[in-house]
Amino acid sequence: MPTAIVDLILTLHDIGAVQFGRFRLHSGRESRIYIDLRVLVSYPAALRQATAAYRTVLDDLPFDLLAATPLAGLPIGTALCLDMDRPLIYPRKTAKSYGTGKNIEGRWSIGQTAVVIDDLITSGDSLLETIATIKAAGLKVHDAVVLIDREQGGRELLAEQGYRLQAVTTLRGMLDTLVEQARLSPRQRDEVLASLTG
Repeated sequence: MPTAIVDLILTLHDIGAVQFGRFRLHSGRESRIYIDLRVLVSYPAALRQATAAYRTVLDDLPFDLLAATPLAGLPIGTALCLDMDRPLIYPRKTAKSYGTGKNIEGRWSIGQTAVVIDDLITSGDSLLETIATIKAAGLKVHDAVVLIDREQGGRELLAEQGYRLQAVTTLRGMLDTLVEQARLSPRQRDEVLASLTG
């Protein structure tokens, strides 16, 4: 794993974006790990590290604009927009009931290609919702980019629908790095991985 990604994983652990214990996820599942990348907005240096990590993936993809998922993808999408000098759009969770009634904020043209940005992927459902909204507006989507793939079926679900998932790292890769750097014991890693399939 590249040194910059190892450093980012250690930073995420240092700032509490990666926590170990017993947690109930949004999906209702129980997990022995909780990854809260929303805290990046409180740590500018960590957000810059994450932005650089996303760029290692994005620099090789053809796209016209960034499309951030609400709400977790928006801070990262904004940082990337500024860093890459690329336009950003983002779908709203619900369409406006006033003014223009838009369900996507920002400017785009029909036929442009958007790359979807999110913090992580678990099942893939929320990414597919975002993709559906973007495509309904006349945009093309081929790729979604996340920092962490939790390896819980999201990649496969997106592939079944014809989309490619690009991840900076996987949960297993992150856990292995934390073990190698003596931040986590092999037993703890194995417990986390077992909780994901149990």
